[in-house]
Amino acid sequence: MNAVKRNQLKKILDRRSFAGLMDIYEQNFHLLNRLLPDIDKIPDNLVSSVKGSPDLHLTIQERCKYTTTILLTYYFPQAEGERIADPGLTIKIYHDARQAEALACMKSGFMPVEHSHRNKKPYVDCRWESNIFVEKWLRFSLQQGHVFSTKQIDDRKTNKHSDCPECVDI
Repeated sequence: MNAVKRNQLKKILDRRSFAGLMDIYEQNFHLLNRLLPDIDKIPDNLVSSVKGSPDLHLTIQERCKYTTTILLTYYFPQAEGERIADPGLTIKIYHDARQAEALACMKSGFMPVEHSHRNKKPYVDCRWESNIFVEKWLRFSLQQGHVFSTKQIDDRKTNKHSDCPECVDI
């Protein structure tokens, strides 16, 4: 077995390690940078609308010097005018460490990361599953064409999202 294949196999086998988890956090950070290239300049509530895809809602919950906490979700209509957030991802972005981790993932079948009781999985396994889901969903959102940027806000500032009056529709 050559060195390249050996390294690839080692990465696969070490995926559930703490170091592997840190790699996923780094991937999530880079994907979020593509989705939110102007995170320091955008408003706290935005909606990205892409034809053929559900609207992607962003709420910036907290902005600090070295971190930002966001909520990313779709909203689906329910009975009596209610809406349900799914997957309802709360993600903390560590700007200085260049990492992003799922704090909660409320997708059907998931519980908040910090309260997962399913099979009493170890901390790393629980974090691993949630952050792999985040990584895949971020890739999917980018492939759909979703992005939150100041250029799009400037181009479409006059269009408000009909379901969310506090949001700027981009």
